Amino acid sequence: MLRVMALSVIRDRGALALAFLLPPIIFIIFAAIFSGSNGEEMRLHVAYGAEADTPITQRLEAALRDDISLRVIAGRLSDRDDVARMVETGRADVGLFVSGDLEDGASSPIIVLVDPAKVIAGASLSGQVQNLIALNLPEIGVSRTAPLIGELVGGFRPEQKAQLDAALAAISDDAASFDAAPGLITLQNIGSATSSGATISYYAGAVAILFLLFSAMQGAATLIEERHSGIVDRIAVGPAGTDVVVLGKFLFLTAQGVLQVGLIFLVAAMIYRVDVTHHLGEWLLTTLSASAATAGLGLAVASACTSKQQAQTVSTFVVLVSSAIGGSMVPRFMMPPWLQDVGWYTPNAWAIEAYHGILWRGEPLKTVAPELAWLICIATVGVILSLVISRLRLRL
Repeated sequence: MLRVMALSVIRDRGALALAFLLPPIIFIIFAAIFSGSNGEEMRLHVAYGAEADTPITQRLEAALRDDISLRVIAGRLSDRDDVARMVETGRADVGLFVSGDLEDGASSPIIVLVDPAKVIAGASLSGQVQNLIALNLPEIGVSRTAPLIGELVGGFRPEQKAQLDAALAAISDDAASFDAAPGLITLQNIGSATSSGATISYYAGAVAILFLLFSAMQGAATLIEERHSGIVDRIAVGPAGTDVVVLGKFLFLTAQGVLQVGLIFLVAAMIYRVDVTHHLGEWLLTTLSASAATAGLGLAVASACTSKQQAQTVSTFVVLVSSAIGGSMVPRFMMPPWLQDVGWYTPNAWAIEAYHGILWRGEPLKTVAPELAWLICIATVGVILSLVISRLRLRL
């Protein structure tokens, strides 16, 4: 049995290549994802704004833009609401707004605006800003605490005030010795005050598209069994040829996917209070598009594979890689920038963005239309490829 199984793998060149080449490829992808999530390569997209344009805010902005771990969006906004809108619409992972005087110890002038679904991004930026201030603007910490000390001791004499100003000017030469002042930064959630709703709506979409891929790949693999058993050849004698097999499976897999996703969101609505009913039309169109995309992709893979073993390996590869770089396993903002760009080639990224936009941000249909259009394109290309390959195999 050992010899028979070894020969079956060796003789199937496609299965041989997939069995021994794909595991290292998958390892490289996952290594890139999780090595980038430790903060060294996780470059957050940051929207920056400041209420006043002062020399010290200019120095802070320059430090942020020079930091290789951040990607500060070009331009400086002057309104907190504009920064919040950038975060709400997903154009920025997190926002930073300077609302007052950095040297005034009476308030927390630096506001980090974060989407509740990306709480890690807010915490990461907050820590990075504190580090940048300690290294590049250490005089802020002393200047914010000096007035409080002055009040406690009854005020500074003129000569003491002069010494304090001179010391503040000299602090920047020995920045490593000082830490950022406490109370300098505050985190504010965009939208609801709780993060559970945003997180649940995000992962409901992430899990939905993940299981749609698994289900579609498994259902489409029956095409190979029917091809080997001769069922496809007998159906091909009819007027519709092999097209009826592909289209019939596409319709079934799409309908099955809608039911599966419906059950996932039913549980999310009943247990976690995810509001689906107020966005039922947009949710249904998104679910249809996502189900069609995974069905088309699964049929394309099944049509291209010559054996069941090939189909199993390729399906596993497609599902794992698409889910990993598309955001079903790890939020995409935690990945290196190049991997975030690659993630847009997967149906996962588009489906997750559409679900999150509809259910959490309350976006109308026209706003998520690009995401739905890409999902429909994936479905169309997958079905066309499956039809063409099936016709070619019949001729051969």
